[in-house]
Amino acid sequence: MPSIQDLEHLVTEPREDLGVEYKDWLDLSSTEHKATLAKAAIALVNHGGGFIVLGLAEEVAGLTSHARPAVIPEVTQDAVNAAIRRFAAPEFHCEMYAVPHPDTGVVHPVIAVPGTMTEPVMSKRDCQGVIAQNRCYIRKPGPRSEEPQTGEEWRVLLNRCVRAGREDMLEAIRSIVTGRVEVQNLPPDAHEQLRAFCDAARNRWTELVADLPADAPPRFPHGHYEMGFSLVGAKPAKGLADLQQRLQSARRIKLTGWTPFLDMSTAAWAPYPHENFVEAWIGRPIPDRSQDAGHSDFWRASPDGALYTMRGYAEDGLDGRPSGKLFDVTLPVWRVAEGLLFASRLAETFEDVDAIAVRCRYTGLRGRALTSVTGDRAVFGDDVSGTDEIVLETQATPDQINDNLVEVMQQLLTPLYERFNFFALPTILVEQELTKMTKGRL
Repeated sequence: MPSIQDLEHLVTEPREDLGVEYKDWLDLSSTEHKATLAKAAIALVNHGGGFIVLGLAEEVAGLTSHARPAVIPEVTQDAVNAAIRRFAAPEFHCEMYAVPHPDTGVVHPVIAVPGTMTEPVMSKRDCQGVIAQNRCYIRKPGPRSEEPQTGEEWRVLLNRCVRAGREDMLEAIRSIVTGRVEVQNLPPDAHEQLRAFCDAARNRWTELVADLPADAPPRFPHGHYEMGFSLVGAKPAKGLADLQQRLQSARRIKLTGWTPFLDMSTAAWAPYPHENFVEAWIGRPIPDRSQDAGHSDFWRASPDGALYTMRGYAEDGLDGRPSGKLFDVTLPVWRVAEGLLFASRLAETFEDVDAIAVRCRYTGLRGRALTSVTGDRAVFGDDVSGTDEIVLETQATPDQINDNLVEVMQQLLTPLYERFNFFALPTILVEQELTKMTKGRL
């Protein structure tokens, strides 16, 4: 489940792209504004999901937060979904989050649009000058929401719907029989090369944080987790600019507000070239900007298709909860799955990918109790880890990640959960949490 902090960068770092649409305040008692919201939501759901952020207006300095005018009613989730039901066919449900801007204090509605529909969504009503009946809208560069005009645009949309239907079918099959993921035979040095890449990336991060105080959140004083991926057999990108374009393509789908391999707009946090890598350090201190370990990522990517990211534990930044003592039962499922799916989308941009080697490392586990910070799971903090660190490795093809993600995750994460007093990771938990994430039910 995303926290408000996960979504905060959408209002503090506004950057309109194919997965994020910014609108000024909308009066959802107005038919025209309902149509405006519905058109944006239809385009995003056909794109594969994303976010609509309200209350930021385009000014000379860019998108700027400003207060909701008194004449405009408060935006509620019910009003958002009523607008979508009025104009969209088939109907779909969006979640809304109230995200305060830390500087202006304005609370902005952030609407999470799901991304898994098994048929194209169309408009079912007219609103002159805004939306037309029986039209299909998609996201296009600009960004803008328009009808598909070319065969390629229709192909991308229909392929996405076919894949969504295929995933529903696989979920039904999985409920009848337990899936099994065959381990891929990788070149003998594939995992060793990934380990070396991860070690070098971690050493680079150590250089970056060397001047920070020992207890600074970006240094992850209570531990962190890291993920590494290698596209085995991939034909390398032509250079760093080409690699950055491929990363942007993989970012086209946003399953949570704080995704891996973020591209931030603030100069100090934006990706940059370093040696023969693209990297970003979102933990770099900025005056007057508060930071916590769970939102101080460092990541690096290589033209040969290797990825690395590290992040502190979100559990260590919870108000009223002790740092270094909790380990949420659902967060590893969300975070690792999102990383795997990102790597799979990146693999689509490379040629000759045989498989994806995966390496995850968790530190600072000793003394942490397995719990449910939201209270949604029956986990009561009785299972405590006596192990401080664990490394998890596996490999899977992009098709296995897309079609058998539950099985891949179950195999990969089971040893991690067993460190908490032999806790057995339930398959149903993995299934349910992945369904929430991939169906856009954040």
